[in-house]
Amino acid sequence: MKERTFDFVKADPAGNITGFVVWPVDPNQRAAYANAIMEQIDSSIEQVGFISPSYDGPPLRMDMMGSEFCGNATRSYGLYAASFEDFQGEGEIEVYVSGVKGPITVKVDKEKSTASVEIPKAKAVSEIELEGTDYKVIELEGIVHTIIDNREEDEKFVKAALEKIQQKFEEEAYGVLFLNKDTFEMVPYVYVKGSDTLIREGSCGSGTVATATYLTLNSKEETFEQEIKQPKGSIVATGRRDEEGDFVFSIGGYVELSDVEKVTIKL
Repeated sequence: MKERTFDFVKADPAGNITGFVVWPVDPNQRAAYANAIMEQIDSSIEQVGFISPSYDGPPLRMDMMGSEFCGNATRSYGLYAASFEDFQGEGEIEVYVSGVKGPITVKVDKEKSTASVEIPKAKAVSEIELEGTDYKVIELEGIVHTIIDNREEDEKFVKAALEKIQQKFEEEAYGVLFLNKDTFEMVPYVYVKGSDTLIREGSCGSGTVATATYLTLNSKEETFEQEIKQPKGSIVATGRRDEEGDFVFSIGGYVELSDVEKVTIKL
C-alpha cells in the first residue's frame, strides 16, 4: 500500500460537498483517489475534482473523477481559481473543466463568496419509457438527466431506470431527478460511469439546469428565475433566450471554500 500526499480543498456549494485534489493525478487513478478521500479523509464528500496546477499562475483545468461535467464543481473551482487573480469583489474568470469543450466563464464575488456559471444549453430533449410511463430526458454536455415528476423518491427505481437509460444514451454520467413541480423541490441521484458511483447528492448544478429546462419547455416568457430546493441546499436557476430563441441557464449562489491543506491517503 502506497501513501500519497497532496494539497486538498473542500467546497460546499449548496450541500453538494466537493473535494479538490490540487495535484496532477493519472486519470486511471482518479477513482482510487476519490474513494480513498471519501473513506479516509471526509465521508461527507460526494464527489472529487482534480485540479492540474500551473506553477506560473492560476490552475489550468479541473477534471471530475469520471471525466463528467459538474456545474457545482465548476462554479466552486471558479471561485478557487479567482483567488489567484488580482481583483477584489466581483469579477469573471475563464476555466477549463471536464465534460465541456472550450472555456466556461464563472462570475464570482470574492467578498460574498458567491459564484455563478452559465451552462451550455441542452443538446436535445427526448423521452424514455420507464415502467410504462414516458419521462423527459434532458441531454446536457457530459451528463444525461431524466426527470421523474410523478412519483416519490425511490432508489430501487433509480437503479432499474439507470440500466435502461444507459442502453439508450451514451454519456459520461447520468442523473435521475425526482421533481415536485408544485413546490420546486428536486432530489438528484447521479451515476458516474468512470468511477462506477451512484450518489444521492445534496444538490446538483446540472440537475438544476435540467429541471429549469424541463419547467420551461412550453414557456413563452423571455426570462426565467426559480430557486430549486434540494436535499441540503437550494440553487437559483436564471434563464435567458439566446439568438435562436432557446433558453440558456445560469446557476449560482454561495460557495463555502476551505483553506488549502495537506492530506495523505493510502492507495
